[in-house]
Amino acid sequence: MSLNKVVEDILRRGEEKKQETIRLGEQERDQQTLQADKRIQEDRAKAEKKMEASIALMEQQEISSVELESKKMLLAAQRQAMEELREQVLSELASYPSEKRKKLYAKLVAKAKKELGNCNVYSNMEDKALLQLPSSMSVAGEIECVGGLVFESKDKSVRLDYRFESLLDDVWNENMREIFARLFR
Repeated sequence: MSLNKVVEDILRRGEEKKQETIRLGEQERDQQTLQADKRIQEDRAKAEKKMEASIALMEQQEISSVELESKKMLLAAQRQAMEELREQVLSELASYPSEKRKKLYAKLVAKAKKELGNCNVYSNMEDKALLQLPSSMSVAGEIECVGGLVFESKDKSVRLDYRFESLLDDVWNENMREIFARLFR
């Protein structure tokens, strides 16, 4: 009977060892599961932070893009308004009454005479009849413009451009900031 007892003892120790191995295996499994869960949570937290940062960046880029587009639209509208104003001023200059033009041309002729002396005068076809030139000046031809005069020295070395378009360009360029500020306060 002692053999049975030895076999039982061996089986019992085997069962105990098996139970201990299972218990240790389950403990290790539980520890690995906990570590895996911890890594998953850490990875999830990192991924969420990265995703939040990406979303914030995308939102910022979208906002910047919309702001830039709105600034472009505003500048285009302002540029259009400035061009319309400039065209309106030129149109008003073009529709000056004959008497006003005559007085203006007399002043321009006097100014050109002081600067150039004897010279040639160019005007548009409609304004030729308004010119009252001294004998030292002669009508040399027509120019394409809405109004104003161009004076040219007899040797053609100096030219004074007093066309309405040129005068408006000069005033416009010198005062563009002030015009813009008044128009878009």
